Amino acid sequence: MKILIIGADGQVGKHLYSSAIKTGGFTVAGTYRNPKNNTVPGFLYLDLTKSETIKKVFESVRPDTVILCSAMTHVDNCERYKEEARNINVEGARRVAENCKIFNCRLVFFSSEYVFDGTSGPYSETDDTNPISEYGKTKLEGEKIVSASSDSLIIRTTVVYSYEPESKNFLMQVLRKGASKEKMNIVNDQYSNPTNAAELADFTLKLIKLKKSGIYNVVGKDLMNRYEFALKICEVFNLNSGLIAPERTANLNQIAPRPLKAGLKTDKISSELNQAPSGAESSLKAIKNSL
Repeated sequence: MKILIIGADGQVGKHLYSSAIKTGGFTVAGTYRNPKNNTVPGFLYLDLTKSETIKKVFESVRPDTVILCSAMTHVDNCERYKEEARNINVEGARRVAENCKIFNCRLVFFSSEYVFDGTSGPYSETDDTNPISEYGKTKLEGEKIVSASSDSLIIRTTVVYSYEPESKNFLMQVLRKGASKEKMNIVNDQYSNPTNAAELADFTLKLIKLKKSGIYNVVGKDLMNRYEFALKICEVFNLNSGLIAPERTANLNQIAPRPLKAGLKTDKISSELNQAPSGAESSLKAIKNSL
């Protein structure tokens, strides 16, 4: 199976690329947008806002399956720059979906728990959506575009983390500040499922191999708030948890509203793949042991 990973230079894309190579059975091509992030020779340039770059990559690779990882994910920036967010997250998804139709390939799309309002989570795949931020709205519109394509797969995930020194994911933020003994105020009223990027990649590839379609929640097993997750990181990596103080989201004056009682249920993927996602502690220990 020939796979094209759009955004293979990002956190999820990197893990998908390496996991597909290790798993076998895949021929893998990847794209980048920012040359500074392109560390793998052979990756192709693709900009979701430029149709000609998308078409050129499709013509070159001729994929069987396309995985769209690339997106504008900074929640507050999506609120600040709504037109840019829509151009990337909505119209970008539309451009990719159109090329998938032309080249007759499956489309796998990464979405978010932010398609929900966070009033009654955790949510299943069939619960009603109601995004409260521009980011969530653009991801939901992207979902609708992708779901109109035949045989598409939508992966909803959240709080994805991994050990990457240059990354800004939550794990690395806590590790960097903990190492430099900086104090941290971390919200204790935003509930989600922290998700190990490596496991997210593995589950995604299994769903692709099994030719699954529709919507799947792929997240870590544990529902916890950010403060609890930060304490768990400190415990596993032997950092001073006294540097962390709980904070309420309302006190941060963030531009974009956040779903508070969110999180995603994993009953569907656990049942269909006969494998439950890992919890935060075991995932963090696995990352630490790999260093």
